[in-house]
Amino acid sequence: LPSWRSRMSLIPFGFWAASGGGAAGAFDLLETTTTSGSPSFITFSGLGSYSGYKHLQLRITARSDFGGGLNQLAFRINDVATSSYAQHSLEGDGTSVTSAAFASRSNMSAPDSIAGSGASANIFGAAVVDILDFSSTNKNTTIRGLVGTAATGDISEPNKIMLFSGMYNSTDAVTSIRCTVTDTWADNSRLSLYGVK
Repeated sequence: LPSWRSRMSLIPFGFWAASGGGAAGAFDLLETTTTSGSPSFITFSGLGSYSGYKHLQLRITARSDFGGGLNQLAFRINDVATSSYAQHSLEGDGTSVTSAAFASRSNMSAPDSIAGSGASANIFGAAVVDILDFSSTNKNTTIRGLVGTAATGDISEPNKIMLFSGMYNSTDAVTSIRCTVTDTWADNSRLSLYGVK
């Protein structure tokens, strides 16, 4: 028999996918947006049409137009901006590690985690964000993500990586995801939405 490595591949954050296309657990690309004209937010809407998938995943390469080496990446579910989100995070910069927890927030966010206009040209942050059981109406939606960037060019801020997770405190099915950065999205940021069966 072939080894497990030839038959299976480890997907970020614990998902497994068979090597064949369309198999159970596989990722399907649903939508992709590449930014231009410095939009203030990007929204993936109409997600109810993807109810055949168990989970959603965002894969993002991002840069902000705002000054400084590192800026915030944030998300809202169903465009809800009230204190409906709780999260905790662990971050490191190569020298120190810090953690934080918030019980009531207006979004899910990864502060100081993606490149801003003060970073060297063409440096973009990267993020992978899972929205688990997004179509369920009998549990709160759980979100987890990994995001980081190099801040080369702005010596006041080190490189950073952040792991965060939390929940959207509602049993409503997720029908839209609004993505923002500090100020506006720099051109050529790419946001791709995948479905997981």
